[in-house]
Amino acid sequence: MRRADDLVTLSAMEDEIDFTAHTEAELVDRFGRMDPRYAPAECARLAAFLSERGYIVTSGQLGPGFAEPSPAKMQALIGSSRPIDVEVDFGRGANPFNLSTPTHNDLGFIGTGTLKVDGISIRLSGNSAAIQSGLPTTSSKMDVQLSYPFIFDVESQGDLLRFAYKAGDFEAGAITLRILDSGAADRLVALLPRERSKNFRSQITADSQFQQKLASQVPRTPATVGLVAVNILVFVATLLAGASFWGANGGVQIAWGSDFGPYTTDGDWWRLVTSLFIHFGIVHLVANILALAFIGPFVERLFGSVNYLAIYLLTGVVASFTSVSWHPDVNSAGASGAIFGILGALLAARVRAGDAFPSDIWRPIGQFAGLFILWNLYAAFRLKGIDYAAHIGGFVSGFLIGLAAARPVSGSRAYTRDDLRRLAFGVLVAAGLSVGGFWYARSAAASLSGEGLYWHTFHWFHAGEHLANSEFNAALAVTKAGKQSQIDLANRVDRDVLPFWHEAAERLSAIDLPPNSPSSQSLNLLQDVADGQVKAFELLSKGLRDNDPAEVALANQQREEVGRMVRSAAH
Repeated sequence: MRRADDLVTLSAMEDEIDFTAHTEAELVDRFGRMDPRYAPAECARLAAFLSERGYIVTSGQLGPGFAEPSPAKMQALIGSSRPIDVEVDFGRGANPFNLSTPTHNDLGFIGTGTLKVDGISIRLSGNSAAIQSGLPTTSSKMDVQLSYPFIFDVESQGDLLRFAYKAGDFEAGAITLRILDSGAADRLVALLPRERSKNFRSQITADSQFQQKLASQVPRTPATVGLVAVNILVFVATLLAGASFWGANGGVQIAWGSDFGPYTTDGDWWRLVTSLFIHFGIVHLVANILALAFIGPFVERLFGSVNYLAIYLLTGVVASFTSVSWHPDVNSAGASGAIFGILGALLAARVRAGDAFPSDIWRPIGQFAGLFILWNLYAAFRLKGIDYAAHIGGFVSGFLIGLAAARPVSGSRAYTRDDLRRLAFGVLVAAGLSVGGFWYARSAAASLSGEGLYWHTFHWFHAGEHLANSEFNAALAVTKAGKQSQIDLANRVDRDVLPFWHEAAERLSAIDLPPNSPSSQSLNLLQDVADGQVKAFELLSKGLRDNDPAEVALANQQREEVGRMVRSAAH
């Protein structure tokens, strides 16, 4: 049995307890906290007092004892000589984002169970869902006892019963459950504590109205369904292209658009978007898809499908910018940056809504989101390969964009001008963050060295070589067709071809890789190719200007030698 209110054991007493200043329920709870090894006289005095008033007292030997009402005392307290025992429904699942049921609880109960009342405490029994990595897993049996002094704001509506419970002077949680015994809810309210908080209002009504408005506002969640489907389809496509089912195959993911820093910062900015739908193995995919399916529908209903999709994509882009700025030589991908973005937007919606967001609904959601974020940040710093920079960038940008784009929960499906204005403002915030991200990413690219600098230069070289060869072949074809002179061809070589090869030779020579580097041999080949092409095209230009066939032939031989060098390396 777990006592949800068992916060401290009273080990020493400075003064005698004034029994007249406390209710019997408070004294029973206090007796259960007193250690007779440190306050034997006071424990004995309180035990005698409770015994005189009809409680069965069991004294502790090596710790606190306990007291419970006798059948006669229970008859006086609740009109029954036995605890009132009713069947209850705690709810169909542990998902705090589930809007399909009015039941809520912060204790982790799911499914059906029992509630027992004996006049001084409530005992709850049932199944609980364990939370691992921020997601619900298997269930286990759980019993919780709540003493009357810690229960307040009891109310009922139909077959629903709700009460809050506290730790010290602060509310620790609340529970709304369905009483399966007909008519028992009102009877239980009459037997439970009558204490009300200062600003009490019916939470059952507030929760129900909020849920109804949210469900009416966005009855279905097509954006989340679509995002889940696209992620799965892209993963299947990468498998068919040769990606590993279990782990990373960098080459395939890069070909499909992962956020490979050396390529992204060289102009492949589209990778900031495509990388959101690419995953490194089935475990990576499943973890993100479960989180998205778990969290996404609730956030989509809060913001509306259009705003939600915009937030997902925009925060995903900012997360990618953060990742490539923080680690410009890393290959990253996955939906987690965008998922952290919608979590940030969720927090922003709570901040904007204030008291209009019922505490019963927010509390378990906030607890789940907090655990999910903390777990992932912890794992990111402890485990290799998790992109914590993207998570931080996604969450912060989601909060800022969410502050701008949050909609009031009105129950209306139609987008108003204010909704569109909020969305436009959110896009402007995202644009500002993206401009900053672009600047930082470009600055980070300038610091690349070693393998990162090699791949950055290789990406530039691959595109530039294709363009330079195309320019030369086009100029040569025009010359052979008699439409321009040899001098014109030499001019085009000097203007459109040689500048690339000069820059390539200079940039490649600036890269320093150790002999055991994976790309060392490839770098040596590219350096030889660039130097050979510089020599070949300089000879060609000079031979064309001097009208020297021997020099032109020597230039062609040099170009053929470079071609043989490349073909030999390919084999």
